[in-house]
Formats: sequence, C-alpha cells, structure tokens
Amino acid sequence: MSDNVTPFRRPPKRVQQKQQGGLGLKSHRGKAVLVQLLTIAAFALNFVFPTPPESYIGMAVAIGAFLLAYANRYTGMPWAMTHHEHAVRTLMIGYAIWVFASLLTLIYGPLAIVAFYIHLAVIVWALIRAAIGLVLAMLRRPIPNPRGIII
Repeated sequence: MSDNVTPFRRPPKRVQQKQQGGLGLKSHRGKAVLVQLLTIAAFALNFVFPTPPESYIGMAVAIGAFLLAYANRYTGMPWAMTHHEHAVRTLMIGYAIWVFASLLTLIYGPLAIVAFYIHLAVIVWALIRAAIGLVLAMLRRPIPNPRGIII
C-alpha cells in the first residue's frame, strides 16, 4: 500500500468524536435551538404573567436569550449566525412593541383593551417567528432572511 501513488486512492475514514456533556449546548446547533426556545419562553412568560413581580421572570429569560444570541451572533457556522441574528431581532422588535403597548395603558386607562390585543399580536408574531427558527435550527438550516418581518 505504501507504493500506491494513484490519485484514485480513497482517504482513510475519519472517526467522528461524540460530544461530552453540556447537553449539546457546546455545539452550534445546541446554541441555536436554545436561543429559539428561550425566545419562545420569554414571550410566553410575559403573556402569562403580565404584571410585576412575576413579569420579571419573563424579562430575565429574555435577557438571557438576548445575551446568548448576541454573544454568538458573529461566531460559529454561517447557518447558526443567521439564527442568532434572527433571535436578536425578534427580541428587540417584540419587546419594543410590547413596551409601547404597555405604555398605552399608563397614558389612558381604557386603552388597556387595545394594549391587550397588541400584546396578543406580538406574542403570535414572536411565537411563529421563533417556531420557524426552532424547526430550521433543529434541521441545521439557515434562516432565509433573518432581518425580515416573518422569516
């Protein structure tokens, strides 16, 4: 075998090493899936617990998701970077509209029903956006347009 110099010789097979510990969170796929799950959890918690002090739980989950996504936004595989950009934009846009709707209640009390419907629209938008991102992250596929409105 050592004198075989043909260009058609197959390279030796590489053995893939399994990841040890971390529940898969050290991989690009694990981080992308975790960010999407935390985004879903943050908006769901804020909808279920709209008033302080319970709403701080949802805000803490959102801050954790934002920090994880922002820290990994420019590192890793190109498909994973699109998921982190997607999650950052989902959190920023969603919470900006959420705070605006909450301020409507403070400005004029009867606008609380309008704020409720805005919150409902934001949660539906964020859940659809994060669910699509979650499915694509599990398949290791990039987000086609991470700066788009829906996907």
